[in-house]
Amino acid sequence: MSKNVTLRQLRAFLAVAQERSFTHAAVRLRLTQSALTLSIKTLEAEVGAKLLDRTTRSVVPTVQGERFIVVSERLIEEMERALDDIWAHAERQRGLVVAAATASLISHAFAPALGVLAIRHPGISVRIVEEHTAGAARRLLAGEVDFAVTTLPSPDPMLEAVPLLRDRFGLVCPCDHPLARGGDVLGWGVLRDYPLLGLGAESGIRTLIERYAQGEFTLPRPRYEVSSVSGLQSLVEQGLGMAVMPALAALPMTRADLVFRPLAPAVHRIVYLAVRPGRSPTPAASAVVAALLERLVGLTCRDIEVLADAASLTRLGFEAESLAQNAKDTAGETRRF
Repeated sequence: MSKNVTLRQLRAFLAVAQERSFTHAAVRLRLTQSALTLSIKTLEAEVGAKLLDRTTRSVVPTVQGERFIVVSERLIEEMERALDDIWAHAERQRGLVVAAATASLISHAFAPALGVLAIRHPGISVRIVEEHTAGAARRLLAGEVDFAVTTLPSPDPMLEAVPLLRDRFGLVCPCDHPLARGGDVLGWGVLRDYPLLGLGAESGIRTLIERYAQGEFTLPRPRYEVSSVSGLQSLVEQGLGMAVMPALAALPMTRADLVFRPLAPAVHRIVYLAVRPGRSPTPAASAVVAALLERLVGLTCRDIEVLADAASLTRLGFEAESLAQNAKDTAGETRRF
């Protein structure tokens, strides 16, 4: 017995069993009676048992047929549910998206973007994993996340990525700090004159700062180190020193009465949107990325620049239709307000 049973055969069997007539079942299924008869014969041959007893007046299920009715109904129901689910995913009505991102991106880009996403696509669920650069790349390569939004200090041949945004490094200090005010541009050399606070060595921000410092000036060792941006903010608020941060990551600090002053020469952090090669993003992931891009465009200022557009994201496999729809929705919302 080969057991090559098709969904069409199951539907044919159920129709005959329910109608108790080949003629009525054929009309219901819009098939010729000969095609329906052939389908039932093929099904019985595949399962290796007679499922229907035929007489000149009626058709009734055999004992095996009665049992098979229950099985057929369950299989058809599960298949229809699965097909409906696939359709819903394709229409971005449902789906789970898992992304890795830095804390600053979660706070100022992802969170507001998910607020918009919840209105446009309430069936999409999102899980965001806060990760530093190395952790985000590891999770992406392991297939634990659909995409990552992170810095990439050096090219990784195992990943496909496009630049998403660029923000400038600056000094963050309390508003009563000697460097908090002044019209002159601050040079990187001021880092030698005051206590410095920093993120741990695993941070992509720390890596970028140290890379720039090589050959330019001697970077003082941070007096205190923490593993998170929120922790670093707390240290600055306590007046324990100043920190060097990219503009996007410094946004919550400036809203907490701290001061951000760009450093010169200008040094920028580039944040990438990365995916694993050979793995197509789902329609739900495209909807999330579209909302994220929209939010980042809204953050654009002198020190924060969006680098990605619909064309570059499409090259990574994200759906152009979703990106275009978000742009259309944004334009419509702008007109309404």
